[in-house]
Amino acid sequence: MNEKGEQTMNQPDFQLKQQNFSGVSQFYRTTPTRAYVVEVGLSSSIRGDILQEAVNATLRRMPYFSDALAERNGDFYYAVNPLPFEVAETQTLRRVGGAQTNWHCVDVTYWNDTAWFSMFHGFCDGLGLNLFIEATLYNYFCIRDGKQYAVEGVRTPDSPVLPEEEKDAFAQAHDLPEDFTWNFFAEKFMHFPEIDEKPLDYMYGVPVKVKEDEFMRFVKENKSTPVAMLHVLMAGAVQAVHPDNEQTVGALVPASLRRHLGAENTFKNCSGALRLPYRMEEMRGLSFEEQAQRARALLKQANVPEPARYIANQMGGALRKMSAAIPNFAGRLPYLDFQKNSTNDTYMIDYVGGLKAGEYGREIVRTKYMATNIDRNFSTVTLYISATGGCFHFEIVRAFESGVYVDAFLDQLSRHGIAYVREPESRYVTPENGLITDLGLL
Repeated sequence: MNEKGEQTMNQPDFQLKQQNFSGVSQFYRTTPTRAYVVEVGLSSSIRGDILQEAVNATLRRMPYFSDALAERNGDFYYAVNPLPFEVAETQTLRRVGGAQTNWHCVDVTYWNDTAWFSMFHGFCDGLGLNLFIEATLYNYFCIRDGKQYAVEGVRTPDSPVLPEEEKDAFAQAHDLPEDFTWNFFAEKFMHFPEIDEKPLDYMYGVPVKVKEDEFMRFVKENKSTPVAMLHVLMAGAVQAVHPDNEQTVGALVPASLRRHLGAENTFKNCSGALRLPYRMEEMRGLSFEEQAQRARALLKQANVPEPARYIANQMGGALRKMSAAIPNFAGRLPYLDFQKNSTNDTYMIDYVGGLKAGEYGREIVRTKYMATNIDRNFSTVTLYISATGGCFHFEIVRAFESGVYVDAFLDQLSRHGIAYVREPESRYVTPENGLITDLGLL
């Protein structure tokens, strides 16, 4: 039993590998984090036997995706997990990381023409999960169709193992100038009034599809980038809803730190965040094209090595100190719950990139990224973006009832001549990870 009186599970005595530093922000929470899920819709029904075979082929090339996480004296370790990785035919998402998934921290389920790839975020990040999904889809279509598709950038069964695919970039200290300081929340951003209300116990998601070539043409015509452009469009939507607002509108932009930390090939967590402002007094006098270019310049200015190294040093350093001083999980919670006072500011723009695919990419008709942000500090609007099968897939997610910001954003697309397809709104909640509770830590 854990402290709540819930039944806990006995985890097998797995063989330990490296200590996990990069997932520190996901472990030490008073409430377990919820699964991060990617939904992939295909144009035909999924063959479960072939999907299992495809996953097995992926794990032969990248066996680290079958690892478990094990806790020892408050620290977490990657561990060799010989238990079977079993694909399941079900519409119900499973509690990834614990006994229900054989302690695997990535899970695959499917129903009809849809597959769900779930992960515990303490194990890897979104780009890491994409590696698994890309390889599994490649293997699935190759096996199903009896041919080898040409594809670039996917870790196929015959591709060479790259240097440091299992590197934990937070495990080491990174060089910084001695006088370097950084205040992530130095600039105050506007908050939606809806965030001050009690968040819902579920998320609303609105999928929107835009043709990739048309949107990129629009981005390039305005000499910008996709994220910077979407920031300007979202800021325009906020101003349409709140025309009297004079506060800075700000986007929180999750970003990979791999390049800055020398971990380009890792599957493990290696992400941070950038804050991208839209300052009223600055932007008001600029044309739309100038605003898009200014946003691009601010994004480039923020995405530099020093803050990335600072984040890695702070988080990894905090865990090293706790490992020496407090040898248990419960004692560390007050000190390592990095998220308890965080905020996603006005909104979040999460560009997870695209799923690399060959000719079979035309059969991938839908990708949907799902995270459950029902904590008050994380209940703002989030725009997830991915590019697959010739389309940008936007998922506009919120944890409050009003859809006014969705409508305003789509109006911005129309005003700029960007054609889109809005699909039906869905309501969802992803399950809590199974690791922490099944270990009896909470």
